[in-house]
Amino acid sequence: MSAVTTSAGGDGSLETSVLRKQVEDLQGQIVALTSEFEAAKAEAVKMKDLAGRAQADLQNAKARVDRERTELAAFALEAILRKLLPIIDSFQRAFQHLPEALANDEWTKGVVAIERQLARELEAAGLQKMSSLGAPLDPQRHEVLQQGSGKKDAVIEVYEEGYELHGRVLRPAKVKIGDGSSKH
Repeated sequence: MSAVTTSAGGDGSLETSVLRKQVEDLQGQIVALTSEFEAAKAEAVKMKDLAGRAQADLQNAKARVDRERTELAAFALEAILRKLLPIIDSFQRAFQHLPEALANDEWTKGVVAIERQLARELEAAGLQKMSSLGAPLDPQRHEVLQQGSGKKDAVIEVYEEGYELHGRVLRPAKVKIGDGSSKH
């Protein structure tokens, strides 16, 4: 090896030069790898942030879908109940005008039982009949059809029952209210 060293300058500068070049190449590779590592770390932070946002978006979407499902079910129930209210009214009118001769008939008792069963099921679903007779006028709960002799702004007659669904007025009661005059 001394022959090579001597012929290249005699002081070993070729070996040093090769080693320096290798060290510089390694340092360049270290810098490049460090740069790639930092870029990968930054990308990982971005991905983690993106994953966190995606997870939050998914949770928000699930909550929104659950809320919309609940609202849709409530809306569907409300629509069905609105269609059933005239049937309930018809049952009530029929029972009010039931001939005395049919009051104890087994068939009549069966129809009454059906109406009661329907009423129980509707109550279980959240439908409640409002108590209006004698109550003070409430524009949210009462639709005034007439006025007559009686206590001012008090419901003196109910033409059609009002109903609430989970505490919210589904249909106001159709009523007659007092005008403040007394009957003669």
